[in-house]
Amino acid sequence: MMVRIMSVLPLLTGSICVLLVLVGAIGYTSDSETVEVPIPPCIPGSDEDCEIGMNQDNLSVPQPFMLLDVTVDMRWDHGDDAWIGVVDVDSIDWEKCGPDDQGLTGCTASEFDIIAGGTTSQDNLEWDLEPGETRFITAGRAGTLSLESNMVTYTYSVGMATIPMLLLGTIGVALCLSGVQMAFPVKFSRSDKEAPLR
Repeated sequence: MMVRIMSVLPLLTGSICVLLVLVGAIGYTSDSETVEVPIPPCIPGSDEDCEIGMNQDNLSVPQPFMLLDVTVDMRWDHGDDAWIGVVDVDSIDWEKCGPDDQGLTGCTASEFDIIAGGTTSQDNLEWDLEPGETRFITAGRAGTLSLESNMVTYTYSVGMATIPMLLLGTIGVALCLSGVQMAFPVKFSRSDKEAPLR
């Protein structure tokens, strides 16, 4: 009886692990939100020569996020007039390309290491978040002189990363099986038992 009572602990722990895996596999998708993003004007020529604007604050993603699979989807209204990108803070030349009070950097797209979006993006980007610090940059396309702002709509989806999900699922199933074995032990007959002498 005592063994069956003690079997509740691994069964409960294993069930919680399996439940977390199921929740992580289903994931969560946020409601869409909209922000207004100023667009720096750009003289006719090439998109690569347009001056870049940058937000003032870092977006910090902590190390525990490596256990999650987080994807950000961004869309903007004026894809023909502007683009948006994401850059790693550590790759920015701050002396040359740091933003001023108005968010202008004085640098062009070729001077940034863009990890998502960029000049080739049309009206959307998809970005897989990883631990670290990033910033958003934007610029008008060549010949965009009159447009002052862009309406950006974004959503994010969160789920458990594949490797943690497999590990947690394996541990959960193993704990559940051990709990069942403790509560209802299965006895196996000895196949190597010697045959009786005649």
